Amino acid sequence: MIPYTKLNSQGNDFILVEHSNLSSQLTPDKIKHYSDREVIGCDQFFIVDTTTLDNVNCDVYNQDGSKASQCGNGLRATMLYLHKKYNINMTNLIVCNKSYPAEINDDLISIDMGSPQYIDNIINSAPEYSITKNGLVLTLNHNDTSLKFSFIPITIGNSHCVVFSDNCIDEKERISKIIDDIYDKTMNIGFIENASSFLNDCTTVVKLTVNERGAGYTKSCGSGATAAAICLFRLYELKSESKVKNSLIKIRQVGGELEIIKNYNPDSFKLIGPSSIDGEGNLE
Repeated sequence: MIPYTKLNSQGNDFILVEHSNLSSQLTPDKIKHYSDREVIGCDQFFIVDTTTLDNVNCDVYNQDGSKASQCGNGLRATMLYLHKKYNINMTNLIVCNKSYPAEINDDLISIDMGSPQYIDNIINSAPEYSITKNGLVLTLNHNDTSLKFSFIPITIGNSHCVVFSDNCIDEKERISKIIDDIYDKTMNIGFIENASSFLNDCTTVVKLTVNERGAGYTKSCGSGATAAAICLFRLYELKSESKVKNSLIKIRQVGGELEIIKNYNPDSFKLIGPSSIDGEGNLE
């Protein structure tokens, strides 16, 4: 029997187990089994090593058993777990050898998501697509239909394509299929529904839907919200030649709102929001 805790960050849910409670390694097939909604169910599965509470190593797995490089909402949930069990208010959470400073203050948990990298390469191309680039922005035209959309590929631990064309949400399935083809299904895909409204008024709450690699459409995605905010910070600064008010963007997903704050010199981004503990049990 392996004790687990079920955690939740605005509808994005997680199973967390401590490495010290494992008598043998959990295989991807077992993780996929426990992640199934008919068994226990989660969007991501966390195995954490609490040997050193100042630096907690986290192995993160998607619902399909594949390894994830990061999960902002899951890191916030992990910070809540560590606070409740070990009475700590801050730590470094380490995923794939990258450290994410975490802190809890009352009901709000913040994760320093670090600095992004922008992705230049296209893995696959096809004759039915034509892709043009203007700075960071890629625009794809489907030559056989009227479909056209613009996006920015970015990595912030996990890799994301942030799509921000008007009405992109209406074409999310077709766009997802194309981006999966272009990047060999390595991308999380975010759809900003009201980018043009935000670019005209940076106090606008941004509406976001994320198709997470290995999990599908989830109610909330922390790294997806951060990636979307990073792109909007950059687009707004280029358009307006000024900073976003208070250097803060609010992102609304089905599960609720998250805040992303930008720090400068060097640029880094902090993800802020609540998490909760849904219950405990044992993996059989």
